[in-house]
Amino acid sequence: MKSRIRGREAARAASAMAERLPVPLQATDLAGPFQPMPEVTQRKKPPRVRKPSERHDVIYAPTADLDVHQAMLRTTFGTLSEEFAATMMGKLISGLRPNPYDLLGETTLNAALATVASLRPESEIEALMCVQTVIAGFSALRMLELSQRHLGEENIAVYGGYANKLIKLQNDLLQTLDRRRRGNSQSIVVKHVHIHPGAQGVIGIVNHEEGQKRGGDQN
Repeated sequence: MKSRIRGREAARAASAMAERLPVPLQATDLAGPFQPMPEVTQRKKPPRVRKPSERHDVIYAPTADLDVHQAMLRTTFGTLSEEFAATMMGKLISGLRPNPYDLLGETTLNAALATVASLRPESEIEALMCVQTVIAGFSALRMLELSQRHLGEENIAVYGGYANKLIKLQNDLLQTLDRRRRGNSQSIVVKHVHIHPGAQGVIGIVNHEEGQKRGGDQN
């Protein structure tokens, strides 16, 4: 019999998972030696947005410099189009909160936005792939959590199966994005070459097309 989750059970699990909030680092109450400050890196801070309510999709700029934050979002999504950046923000929010009863906090949204920024899309098509990758990755984490919330066979089979598919989808999207940036070129690294007695070998770069032309001239 195929495993399935009833609607009431799925709603109850989703509601319980929404109670798990992001976990910020708290100051310690113990006295002890202080760690040195980490070295300053060249990475820029990702853009942030304000999202006062977890139950709706309204977002605000974190400061009064609206134009500056809109420019940061355009850079994050690799576009010059304000409409495209707004559309991608909407798709990111709806992908992380697909059900109107789901909750999406400001911290989680900014974490997803930072993940998109880390992929550094350089065009609209790359930004679309990056948003898809981030939604697949965050959804996979959600399915993994649901699969372990109640360690029943149905939960593990259904939610765990969806998690595996989403993780595979995320990896496939990352590989596709990498191939696009490399121009579909492939690199083969040969560490050991064995040439047996009587055999011949060539060391260097061999152009397949030139080899065909020389072979044709010899004929």
